[in-house]
Amino acid sequence: MMLALIHLYQIGSCQAVQTSGLSAKEKKVYEEAKTFAQNKKTEKSITAFRKVLNMQPNFTEGYLRLGSQYYISKDFIQAEAAFLKAIQLDSLYDAEMFYSLAQTQVELDKYLEAANHLTTYCRLSSNEKKIERAQKQILDLRFMDDAIKHPVPFKPSNVGAVINSGNSVYSPLISVDGQFLIFTKNVKNPGDFIGQEDIYMAVKDSMGWSKTIPMSGVNTVQNEGAFTISGDGSYIVFTACDRRESFGSCDLYYSMFIDDRWTKPINMGKVVNSVTWDSHPTLSVDGRTMIFSSRRKGSIGGSDLWMTQKDEKGSWMQPWNLGSTINTEGDDESPFLHPDGQTLYFRSNGRPGMGNFDIYYARYDYEKETWSEPVNLGYPINTEGNEGSLTVSLDGKTAWYASDKDYEKDLLLDHLNIYSFELYEGVRPIPSTYVKGYISDIQTKKTLAGAVEIVDLSTGKTIFKVKTGQDGHFVAALPSKKQYACKVEANQYVFYSQQFDLKNENQGLLPYILDIGLSPIPNLQAAKEDHSMILRNVFFITGSSELLEQSAFEIQTIVRMMNDYPAMKIKIIGHTDNIGNEKDNQLLSEKRAKSVSDELIHKGIAAERISYEGKGASQPISDNQTPEGRSQNRRTEMIIFNQ
Repeated sequence: MMLALIHLYQIGSCQAVQTSGLSAKEKKVYEEAKTFAQNKKTEKSITAFRKVLNMQPNFTEGYLRLGSQYYISKDFIQAEAAFLKAIQLDSLYDAEMFYSLAQTQVELDKYLEAANHLTTYCRLSSNEKKIERAQKQILDLRFMDDAIKHPVPFKPSNVGAVINSGNSVYSPLISVDGQFLIFTKNVKNPGDFIGQEDIYMAVKDSMGWSKTIPMSGVNTVQNEGAFTISGDGSYIVFTACDRRESFGSCDLYYSMFIDDRWTKPINMGKVVNSVTWDSHPTLSVDGRTMIFSSRRKGSIGGSDLWMTQKDEKGSWMQPWNLGSTINTEGDDESPFLHPDGQTLYFRSNGRPGMGNFDIYYARYDYEKETWSEPVNLGYPINTEGNEGSLTVSLDGKTAWYASDKDYEKDLLLDHLNIYSFELYEGVRPIPSTYVKGYISDIQTKKTLAGAVEIVDLSTGKTIFKVKTGQDGHFVAALPSKKQYACKVEANQYVFYSQQFDLKNENQGLLPYILDIGLSPIPNLQAAKEDHSMILRNVFFITGSSELLEQSAFEIQTIVRMMNDYPAMKIKIIGHTDNIGNEKDNQLLSEKRAKSVSDELIHKGIAAERISYEGKGASQPISDNQTPEGRSQNRRTEMIIFNQ
């Protein structure tokens, strides 16, 4: 058969023949061939079309119909040859032959050739809707050609039988500390059409994923899926559809982990949910920002990414669209906001890609308050199939996603499994670590509910803000290459001050585990000793007593505490390391203590409530022989006096 088609190409460039130019015998065979095609008798139609072409080798329409039948039978090589022959005979016969040829070449992975033929189609055709589809496909095909020629590193690994147990599992989410993998499982019993969707949690130990636990309290006899969890694991938002109290087809619900159990799920209300479809939420680590997918009024395409944040009272604000940089005229969904608070992964079918849904990422610029242009993660992470949601580890090196492909056997499965893979450097988020804190009364050791705030000292912007539960537990992510100030407050307690310096890229991103003991203010009067604390977020110009702007966060915290307790008096003490002249160090420490005192007075604190003193290098708290030790000795201390 192939030899016969090759023979057809060797015929001289005779004038093309149209249907009207066929003989009676040729027309009879041609009509039989069309009847076979209409009745879906593909093999017989191919034989008949070939018969008429043997009789009339310059019959353009015959080659087009033969090519269509070869395409239906998935013999794309023969289909391509037939379409090319028709174009050779009469390139202006019908613009559709260029479209058909392009689709055939897509099946043969000839993406650039297909794009070129679609370009010709757009020039010749008058079908505006089809031209619009073709123009999008041209962008996809040119992207595919380049992506396949320049594949990205990708080596997926099955996460194991504990999680991948034969049922479809998908929508993975890794916890901030990497100890839990939360996912949706769809269990289909015999005869089920859809199956039962529930949310599960896999627990990690030294040997890997050791067990899976259903999230009882969240899961019901109805379906739960497309979820997100706050960094401390205390707040979950998930999607549920067609429930009695729903506002639209699918709504977002939330549940809180209190007293070792999940509370009854509650609809997030009509401020967040619309009368259409709302799904695929992702939360910031502190649980105060949520991005989700919605088809509500105001969307650019079918489904768009929208954002909402909690106000000072803890209520969700009216959501706003992320805009045309992120959203397209297609569907944009399945967002995952990395704990760095700046890198967003999502899937879209509305921008150039490998076909259907591809995974992209974009980065938020806090100074410009804009999102970067989304970047496709590349081939073979993205394929011609539908890629699902992606989650990325805190350090940005490992990603998890679901696929119906068995990569070891190169087979398609009838269910989805979860895989992990090393995410190549070019599309990683900002490497981050985390701080895990436990707040308690320093005397009784009883846990306390507290307010935690972490600020980026370079911008003054709050990156984490949360009120803990009574267990006093919180988890916050800290993106690298920054310096952060942290304060922890509780009612009737002296605040806690901490600093996290991640500017040194070579120090490694080790987590911070903090046992934060707060001193109760009312007990200070009865205490035998004054309360002393280091102000870790008071900074000066090197060798100077001039306060740096980054000190404002700490200064304002002291001001608020003193305003809350009008009888409180404090002393500010300056300390230096032992480098330099002893007299100069003493003078510098006094000037620095005075600078803090003056700033507090400038902020409205009465001068008689503040005293100051310089200690020079006389009271080191670390070894002055190392840079790290000297840094600790250069400190500002605050003493709260007993009254």
